[in-house]
Amino acid sequence: MPNLPAPIALLSDSLMAAIDHAMPGQVTAFYLVGSVALGDYRDGHSDLDFIAVLSHPPDTQALAKVHADMANRFPDIDCDGIYLDPQALSKPPAGLGAAARDGRLTPQSADERHPVSWLLLADSGIALRGPFPDHNWVAADRRAAMAYSRSNLLTYWQKWLKAFDATRSTLNHDQLDEAVHWGVLGALRVHATMITGRVPSKSEAGLYGQSAFPQHAPIIAEALRLRQAGSSPSLYAEPATRGADAVELLAAVTGSA
Repeated sequence: MPNLPAPIALLSDSLMAAIDHAMPGQVTAFYLVGSVALGDYRDGHSDLDFIAVLSHPPDTQALAKVHADMANRFPDIDCDGIYLDPQALSKPPAGLGAAARDGRLTPQSADERHPVSWLLLADSGIALRGPFPDHNWVAADRRAAMAYSRSNLLTYWQKWLKAFDATRSTLNHDQLDEAVHWGVLGALRVHATMITGRVPSKSEAGLYGQSAFPQHAPIIAEALRLRQAGSSPSLYAEPATRGADAVELLAAVTGSA
């Protein structure tokens, strides 16, 4: 077992045990991806992101009960991931399948079935069960991940920016904190993948953004503060100004795609 943060180790052990109980012998591989795999786990911010390989088509009713139970037992950590058949990772991502997010199981979802997920797994995935993930057998395509990231900036992130700009004046302090942290570092992470062909952690994405978008350094530093030490004082004398600065940064990030 790799040296995982204690909350993630407990949750991942509990999740695998619950799936094994519900579908004995069917989980042939289980991988951690996301912030945990990238060494950037942060209490209160990070999820448990996983990719599971099953030997048989999933019992979606059983999995729905498992994830509802995990959400009740571990309310502070979202447990998000996808379930794949044995051949899926050796082929380019495609199609629909079972996916868990926020304690709910969707039987037919495109969630996380895209080139960035395959690349992140091959580059950085942690195997809790099954063969070590690498480029020898995971059909990761760096160019496809870069193209997907560009498309993501032009679609998802432009829509997110428009919605955030329209509602930011109505957000309370905690909601604005979360939007700045998640939006600034999330968009920069996608931009960094588009440019470098490597999926960085959110903290690494902030450092990348300070170099790539130096004119927006204050809001990037604020997002990093929220991720690394959210209880410390804001870097802004007028915290509400953060919303406007976040909008300007995201406009620059999506506009450069």
